[in-house]
Amino acid sequence: MERTVAIQSAPASSSRERFGQFYSRHRQTMEAWIILVPILVYYVIFYVAPVVANLFVSFISWNGLKEAKWVGFANFEKFIKTPLYMQVLANTLFFALTILLISAVLGFLVALALNEKVKGLGIYRTMWYVPTLTSAAVTAQVANVFIAPGTGVISSVMKSLGQPELIWQINVDFARIFIIVFAIWRGVGGSMLLYLAGLQGISTEVLDAAKVDGASGWRLTRYIILPLLRPMTVFVLVTGLIGGFQIFEPILLITNGQPGNTTNVMMTQIYKDAFQNQDFGMAATQATIMLLILLWASFLNLRLMGQTSVDEG
Repeated sequence: MERTVAIQSAPASSSRERFGQFYSRHRQTMEAWIILVPILVYYVIFYVAPVVANLFVSFISWNGLKEAKWVGFANFEKFIKTPLYMQVLANTLFFALTILLISAVLGFLVALALNEKVKGLGIYRTMWYVPTLTSAAVTAQVANVFIAPGTGVISSVMKSLGQPELIWQINVDFARIFIIVFAIWRGVGGSMLLYLAGLQGISTEVLDAAKVDGASGWRLTRYIILPLLRPMTVFVLVTGLIGGFQIFEPILLITNGQPGNTTNVMMTQIYKDAFQNQDFGMAATQATIMLLILLWASFLNLRLMGQTSVDEG
């Protein structure tokens, strides 16, 4: 009887040993998958699945209630042929490129200034970066206090100077300039921080050697600092372009695309099509087009970064 029990328990012991050997051989791989699986599930549910769903919705006509109708590329044709959407795309490019270029240049100049050893340096750095951390919705409401017709700060100042009241709702140039200034004020801190990190990564030995050779001021910046900051500049430009395409809260809460859709951008138009016009197909189509543009920008970033690495090597 005891012999029989021993014979029957042998396979179980053998299975346990085989599992132990398998686990010992693949321990690191199994532990890695245990850590990665929750992250991958989260990524698929909240990133991959919405993108796939958006691509599907861009090929249908659906108001969120009635049965969806497959329309193929009709939404994309409508986007190209409708003047409103072309104006929105042009506005988006205008704001994105303008804000990007000014923020990059200003951020670099501020980073140069803040890279010097001066008293109270930490306070100055904080002052430049705090707007980036503040809520866009809150700062947009504060901005409305300044430009409100009649009772706004700007209108009050104009009246006190004997000048006609400035009403942004009918002044296209002022509305655009105010949005650009507001976006730069909120975003320049990010560019400044990236450039500051790049500047602090430059070896002081390189700078000292350049100074010994007679380089100073603009020559030092032009021939030494800027070439060394090329990878960071590429990163700032491409990520800034992506951020510029995603401008939303200032437009929605300050101008709402007015006057005459001259400040309307793709993000606000997506919001209007989806939640005001109940045209989810067109909203998804614009999101898909924006995705393609941003993918192209990301691909450009990788290529430029690769070329930069080759040139430096």
